[in-house]
Amino acid sequence: MDVHRKTGAPLVATLAVIAGCSDNRLPPNPVPNPEVRREIPAWFDPSAKWNPNGGDTRIYIEGKVVFETDRAVLKPESEKVLETLLKFLQDHPEITRVRVEGHTDSRASDEHNDALSARRSLAVCDWLVDRGIDHLRVVAVGFGEKKPMAPNDTAAGRSDNRRTEFHVMEVNGRPFGPATALNGGTVLTVLSAEERARLKNPEKVVFKRPPPYVATGDEINEVKPTVKPQNEQQVIQAPGGDGPPAGDAGKAGDKGGGKGGGTAAPAGSGS
Repeated sequence: MDVHRKTGAPLVATLAVIAGCSDNRLPPNPVPNPEVRREIPAWFDPSAKWNPNGGDTRIYIEGKVVFETDRAVLKPESEKVLETLLKFLQDHPEITRVRVEGHTDSRASDEHNDALSARRSLAVCDWLVDRGIDHLRVVAVGFGEKKPMAPNDTAAGRSDNRRTEFHVMEVNGRPFGPATALNGGTVLTVLSAEERARLKNPEKVVFKRPPPYVATGDEINEVKPTVKPQNEQQVIQAPGGDGPPAGDAGKAGDKGGGKGGGTAAPAGSGS
């Protein structure tokens, strides 16, 4: 699968899911403890409907998530829908992963709409995480203008196409819905509240300053050489045993020769 970074995506880890991938299921989310699981009813409360026995994975909530124009900033009128979704997730821990989908109209370029819709879905996920929902429990994906609900040639149609949808993606740790649900979308990493706080306020790196430089001028330090003691002269014994050492032979000759320079032969001896 060809994975690349979408232009305009604001986060560190951005994954573009390309249409045609065989399977892009996320790793399973940890399953809640048995004591907090509940039996899944046929239908949930009227304000947040989902039919777990049918093929539709969407969670239907009355109202609409509204953003500032061409921005991923939630407007106050979105609070009612988001509060309903928050309570839905709190009341049903057996739903271990939810997909938040962002959609736009056809105005602007495909690239711009893909990035904008992904950032808007991420803004909803961050809102939920800030209120206690595990960041691994929500998936932020933007489809841009790829999945219109109405024609884009009227203002009413474009308004319908600018929407945020919520879909069940995993129940009790098991995948729910089609394996191709993310195909064609731009998926952004949902960080924990602590990770986002560290990115906004990174720790300052403190470097230790070296000690101040002190000029020494032209001072020359006197160095005294170390004198090693001379080795004693090696004494070598001359051949023959009892004679003076070989090293002293020359000295003995000098003493005997004295003035004549050698030993004189007796008078009258033959040559």
